[in-house]
Amino acid sequence: MSLHRVVLVLFAALGLLAGCDTTPKKPEDCAGINWRAEGRSTALDGRPMDQGWRRGAACQQLGTNPDRRAFESGWAEGQASYCTPRFMLREGRRNDRFGPICQGMDEATLSRAWNHGRLLYEADQRIQRLDNDLVNLRARADDAKLPAGDRDTARAQLSGVIAARAQAIATRDRLEAEANANGWGLGR
Repeated sequence: MSLHRVVLVLFAALGLLAGCDTTPKKPEDCAGINWRAEGRSTALDGRPMDQGWRRGAACQQLGTNPDRRAFESGWAEGQASYCTPRFMLREGRRNDRFGPICQGMDEATLSRAWNHGRLLYEADQRIQRLDNDLVNLRARADDAKLPAGDRDTARAQLSGVIAARAQAIATRDRLEAEANANGWGLGR
């Protein structure tokens, strides 16, 4: 890649990163913010209220009057949804973090649900890796360009990967059944 192209790619990347900044720069940037939705979104991301209010503070500095009460109300709604075992199971299964906004709640149950979700995430990942292995081994087993010994080795490995995949699916199914038995749902 030429130096000119590298520079263009870097500027494009910096432009994208700059576009991600949601800090209001002028009073007009504050006018369209739904503060209740902003608060809810902050909590559903597992972020403390003060982190989400940074936009509100920036709007205050710009001379506008952001609706702190609406933000706090939305944050409380989001926290009530976020700090549930079902949501924590889903967060763990998606490999998302367990935010610090559930202090004083049933943290032991929430942590158990999140950890259970992480086990489901790992089971899902194992199944995906084994699916990829199956595709690759089947391609090798059928590749007429490979020596017969290599094709035979791939065929021999197939049964082991199929068995491992069946075991991984059984593990995932058991974990999902446990999540349902706890009333947490599947966490998808």
